[in-house]
Amino acid sequence: MWQDLALSTTGVVFTIMLIPQMYDGIRGDAILNRWTCLVTGIGCIVVGIIDITLNLPISAAVSASTGLMWLILLYYSETNRKRLNDELGWQTM
Repeated sequence: MWQDLALSTTGVVFTIMLIPQMYDGIRGDAILNRWTCLVTGIGCIVVGIIDITLNLPISAAVSASTGLMWLILLYYSETNRKRLNDELGWQTM
């Protein structure tokens, strides 16, 4: 199905664009807005579930992996936020 290919290609591009942010988050250099990470991560996973019901398996896998990346970014952002609060006495929200 050409739609599966088109949606999954777009999703792969979005996922690739998250790699630098993942790198910064894992290194401890990034703090993202927790609501942005949470809502986008859950939204991508929901889109993946919808893609399964539309018989778009490749798009479903890409959407779910993008959602998982956003949730991993949430984890690292919160870890970095806590570290900065402890080390520097910052009160980040």
